[in-house]
Amino acid sequence: MITIDLAGPTPVLDQLVGTIRDAILTGAVAPGHSLPSARQLGGDLGVHWNTVARAYRELADDGFVYVVRGRRAVVRPRSHWIETGRGKARLDANSHLAEAVARARVAGLSDDELRAALEEAIRTPEERR
Repeated sequence: MITIDLAGPTPVLDQLVGTIRDAILTGAVAPGHSLPSARQLGGDLGVHWNTVARAYRELADDGFVYVVRGRRAVVRPRSHWIETGRGKARLDANSHLAEAVARARVAGLSDDELRAALEEAIRTPEERR
């Protein structure tokens, strides 16, 4: 189920998080299912167990799993994916962005002006100099 490319350009941690998240989202791993222990999965994949533990923590921060310390990670019910962790923060951010776009449209900004404003807003302070 979980595969990674140790020689690939994408960091192993990102591959782990993405692969597990995709398996959860597609239903390949159902709510209530226990993922392998960090040590077991790390050994199976040839990566340090701490990297797997970090991936599990990141998935927990997003609300996809909860971690039973020293034992395993368990997939949470779908309702937790959005209502907790960074999932909720992302929903809140999307809501604020949609509200800002609606206000900009009421103010008469065109799509091109909106895109330009968004591009400026996402630039880092260093890029603005």
